[in-house]
Amino acid sequence: MKVFVTGGSGFVGRCMIQMLRDRQEEVIALARSEQAAKQVTQLGAKAVRGDLLDEQAMTLGMQGCDIVFHIAGFLSIWGKYQAFYETNVIGTECTLAAAQAANVSCFVQIGAAASVFDHQSLSEIDESYPLQQPKFSPYIATKSLAEQRVIAANRPGFRTAVVRPSWIWGNGDHVLPQLVTAVKTGQFIWIDQGNYSYMTTHVMNVCYGAILAAERSPGGQAYFLSDGDVVQFRRWITTLLQIAGVKPGSLSIPRWVAWNIAGFMEAIWRITRRTGIPPITRTMVRLIGQELTFTDRKAQEELGYTPIVTRDSGLAELADLYHSH
Repeated sequence: MKVFVTGGSGFVGRCMIQMLRDRQEEVIALARSEQAAKQVTQLGAKAVRGDLLDEQAMTLGMQGCDIVFHIAGFLSIWGKYQAFYETNVIGTECTLAAAQAANVSCFVQIGAAASVFDHQSLSEIDESYPLQQPKFSPYIATKSLAEQRVIAANRPGFRTAVVRPSWIWGNGDHVLPQLVTAVKTGQFIWIDQGNYSYMTTHVMNVCYGAILAAERSPGGQAYFLSDGDVVQFRRWITTLLQIAGVKPGSLSIPRWVAWNIAGFMEAIWRITRRTGIPPITRTMVRLIGQELTFTDRKAQEELGYTPIVTRDSGLAELADLYHSH
C-alpha cells in the first residue's frame, strides 16, 4: 500500500512513518524544508517538497496513493487567528482537494480532543458532544473547523475520518522539556492544585488509532483516542517531572484567577504589540487547567481500538531514555 503523510518530520509524523514502514508500507511525506526532507528520508519515506498551501505539489505527490494521513497543523497557545486559520483550515482544505484530485480513496486527519472545548469542564463525554469554536482560542476554533471540513468531505469513493487524541506524549515530545524549564525558572504553577481528572494519548496509540480508522472506519466519523485510563492531572505531571529529575512546587491558584490573569496578559500583549508568547494564555488554561474525561468506546467498537502502549510502559520507556542520556 502507498501512503501520503503531511507533517512527517514532526513528533506524531515521525512515529507514523516508522509505524507504516514497520508494516512494509510505501510512504511519501510532504516536506516544506530541506531539513524536513532529510528527516523523513532518514525514516524511510520519500520526500515531496512543498507545504500545505501547495495543492499542486501535494496532488503530484499523492499520485497512486491509497491513504492520506493529514498530521500537519499549527499548535500554539498564542498567535494571530489568521495564522492558525491558514494552516489548520485552509491547509486542510488544500490537502483534501489534492487527495480528491489524485483519486486517493481514504483521508484520515489527526484532530484533537480540544475541538470540543468551550469554557466548561468535560466529564465522560463522547463524540455526540458538539464541536466548538471559542473566541478565546484560535487553536481550538481552527482545529474544530478543520475537523468539520474533513467530515463534510466524506462521500462514496472518498472515505474520511478524524481521530481525536488528548495530550499526545512519548519519546520525542517537546512538552516535558518545556515543563522542566518552567519548574527550573520558577514559572511553574498549579491550577486548582491539579486535582482534576485528565486523559492522555501516547503517540504510538495515536498512530495506531489513525491506521485503524483508515482500515475500518465507514467514513464521515470522528473518534476519541485515549491511553485507556483516567489520571489525576497533578499525579501525571509530577510523574513526568520525576522522570526528568525535577520536583514541581506546591504553588497553586484557583482556575478563575488563572483565567483572568491570562486574559489580562493577552490584552497587554495585543495593546503593546509584544513579540513572543505571554507567560499564561486562556488557551493554555483551557487545555490543561481543568477536567477532561471522555470515552473511546466508539473507537473500540467500530475500529477494534485498544491502546498498544499502556501508561506504565510508556513512562518506563521515557525513564529509560532520560537515564541513558
